[in-house]
Amino acid sequence: MMLTTETEILAILRNLPQPALEEAKIFLDFLAWRYQDHGPQGASLIASLRGKATGDLSTNEILSLTRGEE
Repeated sequence: MMLTTETEILAILRNLPQPALEEAKIFLDFLAWRYQDHGPQGASLIASLRGKATGDLSTNEILSLTRGEE
């Protein structure tokens, strides 16, 4: 049976034990994040990361590490 009304969903949530309620909160937080308007996120993320590297490895050295090469 699928719950379709806010009243039904709230009734179920009120009867959940505390551990299940914590799981429901995490899931609802995820849904709130998932369905908010993020805008052009990819480009702004890359722009914010540009120039932030603190290591002294070259790109080729990093790629060889990710491939398991030594």
